[in-house]
Amino acid sequence: MNLRAYTGMILLFFFSLFARGEELVVDRQAEDFVTVSLLVCEPYEVLYSSLGHAALRLQCPTYDLDYVFTYEGESVHNKIGTYLRGDLKMGMYAIPTDLYLQIYEAVGRGVTEYQINLSPEQEQELWRKMDEMQTAGMTLPYDFFRRGCAKSVVMVVKQVVGPNGIHYAPWSEKYTDHTIRELVRDAITSAPWTEFILYFMIGSEAEKPMSCEQKLIVPTDLVEVWQQATFDNGRPVLSSEGHELVHGTWKPKVPFFTPLMASLIALLLAIIALCLTGKSNRFLRISLTVIDYTQLVLVTALGGLMTYLVCFSSLPCTDWNWLIIPFNVLPALAWFLRRYWAMPYAIVITIWCIVMTYMLIWGHVLVDWPHIILAFAFALTLYRQWLLKRN
Repeated sequence: MNLRAYTGMILLFFFSLFARGEELVVDRQAEDFVTVSLLVCEPYEVLYSSLGHAALRLQCPTYDLDYVFTYEGESVHNKIGTYLRGDLKMGMYAIPTDLYLQIYEAVGRGVTEYQINLSPEQEQELWRKMDEMQTAGMTLPYDFFRRGCAKSVVMVVKQVVGPNGIHYAPWSEKYTDHTIRELVRDAITSAPWTEFILYFMIGSEAEKPMSCEQKLIVPTDLVEVWQQATFDNGRPVLSSEGHELVHGTWKPKVPFFTPLMASLIALLLAIIALCLTGKSNRFLRISLTVIDYTQLVLVTALGGLMTYLVCFSSLPCTDWNWLIIPFNVLPALAWFLRRYWAMPYAIVITIWCIVMTYMLIWGHVLVDWPHIILAFAFALTLYRQWLLKRN
């Protein structure tokens, strides 16, 4: 029998006894009969941990029960294809708190606890619901956008307090004016390659209008907002101060070679190749051809993944992505006919770069600088190819 099923049987047994009032004399209305707290774990270097993690800790001191309930997805290490197809599963886990904290301490990720001020009845109802969810197992489609850790915490707490049971303070401009993409970007400023990948993976659904509560996708944002929110009884949702359970020792290291540097190098090489077009030196012509085809291979590799995500994958939030305009497989498929389409397509990409730059500076961010610069470098390569074919 696995740990989750065993835990579920124990909890159901105790709660059934409480409901019938048999034999056990326990004050179920005591504030500390069941306690519920929010655990916020620091970010980590892997992509799926780049925003940190949120989970719920439930304790029943009377029966020495202490578990962390956490939404987790199947391991992606050996299931990259399954993940990209959108077929990965996720579900609720019940993990003994000591073991849970050891896992995070082993990699140096800090864990902070914040008390959630539910009533005794709500705390017990929450435990019943969490136990039902973890007993169901890994049956839910993996959905980082709609069922991420922070959103899941909000969802399950609202199931016991009611849809209008949390009263929020006036929302700051951070939530009223920013999209989910921008909130995610602000949370990972020290991880440029993670930011590069997330911009590539997260489509236009991240820019759709939604309520401020739906934008609570970053665990630290959830803490910030819930510390100013109240329940119907007027009690604050979260304790004002957190209690550090694990001291974080891992620190993000900004790499020397960043996506911005890579894209600027690609742009510089494209400019050099364009300026030297028409030179008669044979070695120079070969070198410039290598530059052109390196650009093509890079864009095609990104474009192949983008085409798959937008056109074929059921992975959430990949239905449309503005990056598919410059990054797709069509240039590679029609490369031998480039004398006809290279110039028009270069113009389309250039216009796209101008629009995306305008949005990046004055509007809602749709695309980051590395992707814009890389796309413009490819536009210059296409223009150079059109010049070569025309002559």
